[in-house]
Formats: sequence, structure tokens, C-alpha cells
Amino acid sequence: MRKNKNKPKGFIAIVSILIVTTISMIFAMTILKSGVNNANLSLNSIYYENARINVNLCLEDVLYRIKLEEQFNRDLDYTITDEDSCTTDIQWFAPTQYDTGITEALVLLEITGVSGSFSRTYNYGLKVRRHDINHTDGTVQYMNNVIINYIEELNS
Repeated sequence: MRKNKNKPKGFIAIVSILIVTTISMIFAMTILKSGVNNANLSLNSIYYENARINVNLCLEDVLYRIKLEEQFNRDLDYTITDEDSCTTDIQWFAPTQYDTGITEALVLLEITGVSGSFSRTYNYGLKVRRHDINHTDGTVQYMNNVIINYIEELNS
């Protein structure tokens, strides 16, 4: 019986191990890439939702300021964190006399919330009804009631 001296012992075993290892590495890299993609999608969905939360944060502050001031008419720019911010653009339309001591004005409020690389912009149609309360000492106190007529998401 003659042995083949051209092929060293275990050649087939080494080739088999290399093939199995290569296939295993390709499979592992595919799973790893899928995991990274899923993590990226999760992070993006967090940023997307945080942008909406930032819009709500600005909205609550603007509504609070409208209730406190006679006519709040300033655009605001908030930096919440390094990645989170929101801006507002407020536009008042001419007030009308609704009743004695009551005036009503329409307000268009545009708010943009930013988180990471995502931004979401909403339009709010507001109706602000101001009630003047005349006191016997001659002072006038007012109270603003705010009604949200509509909400529209412009972009996301």
C-alpha cells in the first residue's frame, strides 16, 4: 500500500474547518448587522417621539404665558438638552368685541420640536377670550381663556 505524499495529513479536515468557520462568521456578521440596524431604528423612534414631547413642552409653556399676560406676543426658542429643543412662532389676529368686557382673538401658533436628527412641526389654532373684570376701586383685572380649535402636524 502506497501513501500519497503530495497532500499532508489532515488537509481535508483543515479545509473543512476553514469552510465551516467562514460560513459561521458570515452568519454571525449578518446577525450582528441586523442587531445594529434594530438598535438604530429604536434610537430613531426615541428621537422621533422626543421631538413630539418637545413640541408639547413648548405648547404648555406658551398656553401658560397667554393665560398670565394681557397679550403674550413673543416667539420663544428653548434649548432643553444638547439634542433637544423647541421653537415657537405666534401670530395674533385682530381681536373682536365678543360681549361687554369680553374680547376674542384668534391665534396661530406654530411649534417645532427637535430631538437628535428629527424635527416635528405642529400648527395650533387657538381662540383666546379675554374677560375684563372691573373692580369698584377702578382697577381692571383680566382673565384669558384659551381654547384649542385645531391641531395639525405639518411635517415629521
